[in-house]
Amino acid sequence: MRSALSMILLAAALAACGSGKTPAAQPAPPTGGEPAAAPPTGGEEAAAPAEPKPAGPTKPVTNSSLAAIGLDPAALDRTADPCEDFFQFACGNWIKNTQIAPDKPLAMRSFVDIQDRNYEYEHEMLEKAMKDPGKDPLLQKLGAYYGACMDEASIEKAGLKPIQPMLAQVAKVKDAKSLSATVTYLQAQGVNALFGFGPTEDFVDATKVIANIDQGGLGLPDRDYYLKDDAKVKALRQAYTDYVTAVLVEAGHKPDVAKQEAADILALETEMAKVSKDRVAMRDPKGVYNKIDRDGVAKAMPHFDWNGFWKGVGLANVKDVTVTAPDFLTGVDALIVKTKPEVWRSYLTFHVVADSAPLLTKKLQDLNFKLEQAFTGQAEQKARWKRCIDSTDSSLGDVLGQVFVRDRFPGASKTAAEDQVKAISAAMSADIDSLPWMDAATKEKAHKKLQAMAYQIGYPSKWRTYSFKIGKNTYAANAMAGRKAETQRLIAKIGKPTDREDWQMSAPTVNAYYNPNQNKMVFPAGILQPPFYAVDHSIPANLGAMGMVVGHELTHGFDDQGAQFDDVGNMKDWWQPETQKQFKARTQCVVDQYSKYEIAGVKLNGALTQGENIADIGGIKLALNAYRTLRAPAKDTIVADGFTEDQQFFLAFGQAWCAKARPEYEQLLASVDPHSPARWRVNGTLSATPDFAKAFSCKIGAKLRPRNACVVW
Repeated sequence: MRSALSMILLAAALAACGSGKTPAAQPAPPTGGEPAAAPPTGGEEAAAPAEPKPAGPTKPVTNSSLAAIGLDPAALDRTADPCEDFFQFACGNWIKNTQIAPDKPLAMRSFVDIQDRNYEYEHEMLEKAMKDPGKDPLLQKLGAYYGACMDEASIEKAGLKPIQPMLAQVAKVKDAKSLSATVTYLQAQGVNALFGFGPTEDFVDATKVIANIDQGGLGLPDRDYYLKDDAKVKALRQAYTDYVTAVLVEAGHKPDVAKQEAADILALETEMAKVSKDRVAMRDPKGVYNKIDRDGVAKAMPHFDWNGFWKGVGLANVKDVTVTAPDFLTGVDALIVKTKPEVWRSYLTFHVVADSAPLLTKKLQDLNFKLEQAFTGQAEQKARWKRCIDSTDSSLGDVLGQVFVRDRFPGASKTAAEDQVKAISAAMSADIDSLPWMDAATKEKAHKKLQAMAYQIGYPSKWRTYSFKIGKNTYAANAMAGRKAETQRLIAKIGKPTDREDWQMSAPTVNAYYNPNQNKMVFPAGILQPPFYAVDHSIPANLGAMGMVVGHELTHGFDDQGAQFDDVGNMKDWWQPETQKQFKARTQCVVDQYSKYEIAGVKLNGALTQGENIADIGGIKLALNAYRTLRAPAKDTIVADGFTEDQQFFLAFGQAWCAKARPEYEQLLASVDPHSPARWRVNGTLSATPDFAKAFSCKIGAKLRPRNACVVW
């Protein structure tokens, strides 16, 4: 079941850029300055001399300005020392002069600003499509769906009627058998009740898709919100309990009854949290791949009617099933036995209503936002039209994507991204060859994986079609039909060959991802915009921003998770023992480095963020080498407002991550986000990049030039 706060993490996703599919079922002043771990645990002696000085130009100099090459001079805080806090140096004035929009938990110069530009385009396009779509079938479908979403009067008039069939099914729960039947019914509708369910590539044979059962069933963002007892978590737990109570009252329950039901629901979910894996454990590919198959699932959770479930979701003959957390199934089975039917009815009623709240009345949406505020600190709910764009993208992503690509994605962007991928792949090949800690046999396997790595840019090779009915005044029914259709599409994949052309994001999405099971990178059209890329930006500016994103995604193929999968996407140990030992020592160095960082009074979890940190550190190195290769034939060197090309490259990287977040949201992300906050994505990465220290003449002992740097790739 989706968290009641699932939409809260949208902005985190926008600010992510990471392995969109992990192998599992993803600021305070620096505390650092301390050297990272010594070389035996993965550190490397800084390569530059004690007081490095950038080499003088060896080519004729062409003077330019930062603005002319695609950077923002007004964002700089020139009073900051770049060797102590480059994030402040690159973004300080932007942070000072930027106000977080009332309807957002954060401001960001790249992801959020690009999304806002996309919103403005989509708003204008969808409003026109709603009023006069003409004969264009794409605009007709988009206009009808968006128009129904904007029809708030009809939504209010419908009330809870659209979900009455689900609530009626929940009311039938009286024992384990009827509970199983109800969970099966809800799962078939696209509501992940009690546990997560869907397709996944088989980790040991990535050519086929099998069924996956995941832990789930919680309404709070993470299991730790149930298990920790500090004052902040207790306050958030109380806000959640109040929300559950209010939702049940809206569902027709008496206030005093709803209050007791909310307490029972929290107690039930707390027991589920106790048998759930934490987020670090869920990052372990070997730990989350438990192919116990159909019989093993029935044995782990015998009081649930699995035969009825498989038949009810259209998989009567399924055999191949993997489970992310077998102990979760065993624990929930015990809860099925000891939890009273009335508690299960309350629990499922709440989750059906909360899951559907964005589709229903203003009162339910306002209640949902009140809870969201507690976690994000934002002052206002998103405007209705923005929420309707999000819903249109969710239900009709490839229809919206076709129009977006047609109107907003120039061919030059796709060509440039392809050139960057090729240059960065070449840089990775050279990097593998130069690694002193990797043996020849492992290098050969690494090269094989790199050569096999696929990439897809802009939009998928084939667009999805949508056949579900879209009514003029039936928004909730439209959205639920879209959700059910998508659920059926995904279920239909199980037992079939892997479709390598299928995307996990729509084309307008401002993000990118790497899929380890397909050894594939994907860069949607939405991210190929300024400040990441523009045709009139310089090579250092484009490579420092978008090039780093490409390098980041490529490095995911070789991070702590990706390194466990081979060239065809199978989970396989392709490392020689001594090299693997060296690799693990280096990744632990990164874990230790980032665990020293802090944001909004919360220490980062270096084990949770290690994959993204490894990808950042590797990505900046690959992009730097690629930019230098692409600029090598140039007859001149550009100096922009006194900054060399290497310095421009690092400024582009820093300014792509300029961000300002609300403290509540920072605390949330520190708990659940596998990415480090923007400040540490910049400063942490550059402290492990000796070429940065050389470019800015940083002395050993500066925060961004520690004596020993944590370098993996």
